[in-house]
Amino acid sequence: MPSSGEREFATLVAQLRALEDEIAGARRASEDARFGHSHDHHVSRERGPAPRGEPVTLADGARILIRPIEPGDAGELAAGLAHLGAVSRFRVFGERVSHLTRQELADLTHVDHSSSDALVALDAATGEGVGIARYERVPGDATRAEVSCAVLDAWQHRGVGSALAERLAARARAAGIERCTALLVLGNERGRRLLAHVADEVAERRDGGTVAVTAQARRTP
Repeated sequence: MPSSGEREFATLVAQLRALEDEIAGARRASEDARFGHSHDHHVSRERGPAPRGEPVTLADGARILIRPIEPGDAGELAAGLAHLGAVSRFRVFGERVSHLTRQELADLTHVDHSSSDALVALDAATGEGVGIARYERVPGDATRAEVSCAVLDAWQHRGVGSALAERLAARARAAGIERCTALLVLGNERGRRLLAHVADEVAERRDGGTVAVTAQARRTP
């Protein structure tokens, strides 16, 4: 069994490879633009009804809509992963992931809004998914849950993650969840700050290249 140091080294190598993937993708896109090539890497979306959800205006004036996830959002999740940078994908999944299986998409979109819950953020102008935050209650302890959040690269640092985290935290508190744990890749300080935005850190456990940060739900006045 690999030691903690070996696992940490393996995680670092995987992050560097993800960064190489991202750089290579940027170079290909630059070359395509330079020589006038057009390659459509977008995952096709079917036009549906107008997007709906709670309207939120970000600090830069952009507008998003936030609502509970639905089974019909599987296509948007697949499309969103296609637009998530390699490094961001690694930080979310802890490994280099190029796509989600049909079963994984079903697991993410079919929630009971109690033992598991998820919120999605949509671009109010286009209806395209730009972020997701979710929790899953820990088996055997109804007061604890594991949490995660992912935002498309183009929408990061704009307040989407904070808006999702605030609303998911409120739903988790209403469901009786008192503590939450986020499994983060070492160096993902953005994820740690997002957790601290809605909860007070009480413990962390490092294992190789990851750290499990546990926080106490912060009660609103």
